[in-house]
Amino acid sequence: MTDIVIAAAPADEARANAIAEALAALGFDVAPRALGDADMAKAVDDAKCVLALWSPAASEAPKLAEQAAFALERNKLVCAELDNSPLPAPLEAAPRTNLDASDRVSFKQRFEALIAQIEKLTPTEGDSDALPEVLAKARAALGMPPVPPPAPETLAPWKAAEPLPPTPTQPPPAVVRQRRQWWRVAALAALTLLLFSVGIGASRLITALRTAPTLTTRSVTTTPVSPTALAPPAYGLTEAQLETLPWREAAARIDTAETERIKAAAERGDPFAQTLACLGHLAGVANFLPSPTAAGAYCDQASAQNYRAGLYMSWTLRRTAPNAPISEAVARDRLAEAARRGLVAAQIDYALLIAPDTRAPAASQIEAGRLLLAAAERGDARGQYYYARWLRDSPAGPRNPAAAIPYLQHAADAGEVDALHMLGTFYRDGIGVTRDADRARALYERAAAQHFAPSMMNLADMLRADDRTRAAQLYAQLACMRDEHQIAPLAARRLHALGEVTRCG
Repeated sequence: MTDIVIAAAPADEARANAIAEALAALGFDVAPRALGDADMAKAVDDAKCVLALWSPAASEAPKLAEQAAFALERNKLVCAELDNSPLPAPLEAAPRTNLDASDRVSFKQRFEALIAQIEKLTPTEGDSDALPEVLAKARAALGMPPVPPPAPETLAPWKAAEPLPPTPTQPPPAVVRQRRQWWRVAALAALTLLLFSVGIGASRLITALRTAPTLTTRSVTTTPVSPTALAPPAYGLTEAQLETLPWREAAARIDTAETERIKAAAERGDPFAQTLACLGHLAGVANFLPSPTAAGAYCDQASAQNYRAGLYMSWTLRRTAPNAPISEAVARDRLAEAARRGLVAAQIDYALLIAPDTRAPAASQIEAGRLLLAAAERGDARGQYYYARWLRDSPAGPRNPAAAIPYLQHAADAGEVDALHMLGTFYRDGIGVTRDADRARALYERAAAQHFAPSMMNLADMLRADDRTRAAQLYAQLACMRDEHQIAPLAARRLHALGEVTRCG
């Protein structure tokens, strides 16, 4: 039985062949199959996985959609979106990957996710050693635009056309050739005369410049504009900061001297100012009365304009102040709308809301994966961490820790503490990667520097044999963390086993 059958529109044959070659280089048994096969059912039944390439051309090929739907019924379908072409509604339940080749890092992550989805359906595991070369070839095949035909050469009006070669019965055009030769001689003579004239003129000009008096020029002083000289944001923070910063940090940036201007702009209907006023009342910023009711009124005004930051602030208000005049259902609907409009924080929160664990319905698991992938591809470290968890745990995903590693690494590089801890545990235990105790300790150290209790505990356990003093320091810090009801008592017992006594200030 073949591992993979590729289904593609006739116009995508070249790209289908390129993907087939890439998968074959990774060790898969691939059979690229023409769309017009007579026995479609047999083609699907003979494969473990059907990889459907969906592009603008595919949307005009009804047989491809029929074949993909047939494979979906048998739980064999994996879709790859080309040219950012969305899947039709009947196929949205299938695992899918957008193979946009415009960005190298994103393409690597997406291609690896595609391989992980295929590996879930086939007994073959891709050859990781061949992956770098395969990625380069696949991206070149999918991302290079077609070479445009060369533009026809534009002939100058004075350029004579070359005569056609004479036929055996036709004498050569001697007269035309002679005229053309005389024309070339005349042109050469004119060019020589022109160069001679320019040479004489240039020599006279140089002589005149040498004898002319020296002129003194007045220098003009220019003042460079430094970044600090640019005008600050009108109200202390920008719309981008309002959308990306944690709400308490965003509130701390509100310029209290601009309070009246914010309120006036909010009354005029400015949704940005309305959202800032909602945030100001929620956080109790100076000159804003701490009032969930007043905050809710401003969030309602911003949400009525479908302002995505206002929609998301309504959800934040409901979570932070349950007595706010925004119901749970309204807050949830506004969160969903903010996610639909592309606000990254809303995409993450809504994904975690509809699929908090592996017991969520399959449709919710799939939608959560789509939202988390969108957030991860925008470079959001929190989105990358949660998408890595989805790849590892979700029944709608590959459940492959190796597929999660690239996203965890990006999030860890950005300092995301949960990603640092999870990646450290992967390296400590050899989950999805080769066991590497030194790398695990380094990752735990970075998380411990942020006082992340689970990483501090794991680091202390790893250091207990080789660095007793450092381990005791970590256990002592953990034992005094009053809010760590499980870790603190355990740390106190291990500290006691080292002969140390817990002393909390």
